Amino acid sequence: MASAKKIKNDIIYYLIRGLLAVFDLLPRNIALMLGRFFGELAAIIDVNERKLAETNLRNVYGDKWSDLKIKLVARECFVKLGLNAADVILSRRWTGKELGELIDVEGYEHFENAYAEGKGIVGLTGHIGNFELFAAWFSSVRKIPLSVIGRELYDKRLDDLIVENRRRFGLENIPSDAPAKKLLSVLKDGKMIGVLLDLDSSKVSGYFAPFFGRPANTAAGPVVLGRKTGSPVVPMAMFRRPDDRYLVKVLPAFKINNTDDKEADIVDGLTRCNKALEELINFDPTQWIWIHNRWKSKPGDSSSVKNIMKEEERSVSEQQ
Repeated sequence: MASAKKIKNDIIYYLIRGLLAVFDLLPRNIALMLGRFFGELAAIIDVNERKLAETNLRNVYGDKWSDLKIKLVARECFVKLGLNAADVILSRRWTGKELGELIDVEGYEHFENAYAEGKGIVGLTGHIGNFELFAAWFSSVRKIPLSVIGRELYDKRLDDLIVENRRRFGLENIPSDAPAKKLLSVLKDGKMIGVLLDLDSSKVSGYFAPFFGRPANTAAGPVVLGRKTGSPVVPMAMFRRPDDRYLVKVLPAFKINNTDDKEADIVDGLTRCNKALEELINFDPTQWIWIHNRWKSKPGDSSSVKNIMKEEERSVSEQQ
């Protein structure tokens, strides 16, 4: 007899496949209407996640925003997620040209100048706006060789759907547990690694660095790699506009320090990364995942985190 977990996963998988089949028949305006509906519905039903979003927003903007604005922004986060998910589904039938026609760009010269150095790029972003289509745009429209680091989903069938679409746009998908040697080779070949650096995960080693004024456990792997290779870090994100077009916003690049104090270099690099992510989130706070418990880990755990990082640093050094 199949386990309850397998039955649940099968139901979810086939519901998603059915939803994909429906969206394949819809024009974009109708699909976005459905995406908005599902987002608004989720905001009503998922009370715990909505309350978490409100708490996070209150901790960051509570001295500047009214309580009504905090509640409205928290609900709008769900709507944006629904709209972006709709476009990701629709993108399964788009060409790179069709995707490119939806996107405007601001600050791309920062990327071009960094890319011209030939040392590879650490493309820094977060779960901001439509990060999935952002990577597809770089690869299929700008023709930039790009590898994205992605954690495998709980159901391999769902993971295969996402990876298949990424590959269709020319992206290389690298599992989050891939050896450091693989990531180093991407940068040494002058290519870009796309990293989402805004999650608090016990499965990824890191350090605590300030994020919106509070210490946040921040994955250190990309900064360790940037320090070793001299690859510039380019902060950027792709935002949904009110007319359902997109704006790619690129901030100035920076380098990770490489001194005799490795730990200080890494913490400084993570602090600069978080500061850049703050700037991007502040551009439109409705487009970040406030439903994530970003500050779940506490600084009291930092000693064990640092010990893990020292092992990772040695691994990177050995594989150069």
